[in-house]
Amino acid sequence: MKILFICKANVGRSQMAEAIFSKLTQNHETFSAGVNPEKWEGKKLSETEFVKICLSEIGLDVNEKVSKKLTEEMVTNADKIVTIVEEELWPGFLKESDKVIKWDIADPGDEDLEFHRMTRDKIKSLVISLIKSLP
Repeated sequence: MKILFICKANVGRSQMAEAIFSKLTQNHETFSAGVNPEKWEGKKLSETEFVKICLSEIGLDVNEKVSKKLTEEMVTNADKIVTIVEEELWPGFLKESDKVIKWDIADPGDEDLEFHRMTRDKIKSLVISLIKSLP
């Protein structure tokens, strides 16, 4: 099964979800993207202030991961799509998909390291539940 995680810029929440999911199961493929990466598109997560730190604390190295913009092809190729971004930011092709699961997790963007850690822990809990629900 192919799982796609989506957030706003593909720098925080969706990258955390992808990395945690990949660590916890090898039975499924996972990838992530952002609906609007803007200045982050194509940049490595090594440039983040807190994402790389809070993931390294749980044994995950995301320094070489790169922010990507969501495409219609990604949505088509995914079996399940987890969105962690406000619905009003979704492109039309995502709104039309029947594969979407919505997670309500605040964007840690400009928040401190502790907020990033809380976000990571909430995502980890949701990823574990997601994995348990998969065939």
